[in-house]
Amino acid sequence: MELTRKGEGPSLKAGAVLLAAGASRRMGGDTSKAMLTLAERTVLERSAAALLAAPSVTRLVVVTREEDREDMERCLRARGHRVDAMALGGEERTDSVRAGLAAMPEDVDVVLVHDAARCFVHPGDVEAVARAAYEHGASLLATRVRDTLKHSANGLQSEETVDRDRLWAAETPQAMRTARFHDVLARAAADRFRPTDDAALHEHYHGPTRLVEGRGNNVKITTPADVVLGEAMARMLDAEREAETAR
Repeated sequence: MELTRKGEGPSLKAGAVLLAAGASRRMGGDTSKAMLTLAERTVLERSAAALLAAPSVTRLVVVTREEDREDMERCLRARGHRVDAMALGGEERTDSVRAGLAAMPEDVDVVLVHDAARCFVHPGDVEAVARAAYEHGASLLATRVRDTLKHSANGLQSEETVDRDRLWAAETPQAMRTARFHDVLARAAADRFRPTDDAALHEHYHGPTRLVEGRGNNVKITTPADVVLGEAMARMLDAEREAETAR
């Protein structure tokens, strides 16, 4: 299968919806995981910076909880990131995406949705997803499954080995042409269809979604153990960036 990679293309205006409305229950505290600090920068700011570094991304909408709204807006503006709108999240992910899309300015061709907890996404991958969505209608960042997978009906015994050659692990950002995104969200609301990601909306109402192969380091900060790994990754990536700037 041919995969879409980063490349030159026509002028494109993309908007990014940054989802930061989660309750962070697996962190074991009340603080939003998006406001956790990794090497002196918050998870939220790192994600926003990566999205806005993609050449086509001209708009940013942040979806948050009411109690985090002021802190998040202050955090992003302190780093010089322009936020076009702050929207309040809903009960489930699809509700938060719908709120973010409703707040998005209308002058964008494509809308990307990204989980703030995936703060190490590469701007080049963001751009590749935006362009693939513009060309094919919808796209998502994903990586090939590398582990051997087992099927178990009862959760106690392995019954068969699953062929992993056709399996991919979905990540974010995920994107669609703006009009199509509005269409699938409206239809999902009418049908009370609430999938766990945006590609599932497109697959359900329109068909296959274009894959963009990621770089393998787009980890999600979800548990305390992830924070330890994230701190190390943040310091490594910041050092690499500083070295490139100094050249």
